[in-house]
Amino acid sequence: MPSRRQEIVNCYLRQGGHIKEAAAADRHLFRGPAISKGVVVRADLNGYSNWTQDRSIIERVALLNDFFTKVIEYLAKYGGIYFRDEGDCIVAIFSPYFNQVPYAPVDDALCQKVDAFCKEVVSKQYGTDRLTAKASVAVGKIVIYQKWHERDTDDWSAEGYPFVRAIRLEQAVESKQAIYYFADEYDGLFKKYTRQATRGERYYWQQYDYIQVQGLGRVKLFEYIPEGKIQL
Repeated sequence: MPSRRQEIVNCYLRQGGHIKEAAAADRHLFRGPAISKGVVVRADLNGYSNWTQDRSIIERVALLNDFFTKVIEYLAKYGGIYFRDEGDCIVAIFSPYFNQVPYAPVDDALCQKVDAFCKEVVSKQYGTDRLTAKASVAVGKIVIYQKWHERDTDDWSAEGYPFVRAIRLEQAVESKQAIYYFADEYDGLFKKYTRQATRGERYYWQQYDYIQVQGLGRVKLFEYIPEGKIQL
């Protein structure tokens, strides 16, 4: 029987017409208690709170359903794990734990999947009013275990500093169509995947110099430019 998280994922995959993906093997299974390295990504809608001020319940549900369906589709595409949702935010985990190698490092392949997932989420628009999203990324040790009410099931709990860092980052930065990394984590893990556009190419990601965020240190951001940027 699918775990509770897998049932949620299957629901949205079916809504998006991804029947085969929904019927695939359960990737959300509990594989035993472990302290595993991983990446936490918080994907949330920009301007959602203001947008809801004059919106009906039907409109709110329609937007969130569209957002959740697409983001969960991208998670399935890039091997991420749905952890939970918090209002208009989806919290995702990328970790070797779910590939049955819980003590493996955060390697190049995993970082490439995180990068691709974030770019997919941030570059799209959601709902009939075409809201955008941002992604906040944090890396570190994730503790996975079962509490009493989860025993004898495939459900599990998780905690760790990456969850704390990701939410602090999300709350501290500007809400715009962008991916946010902590500078040290970007330099150590993700920088190698930054592709330089060729001469004359239309490129959609604007890199900014490291910015200082109060209480968090230096942050690297990549803003999506919908109209593209012509490289000279």
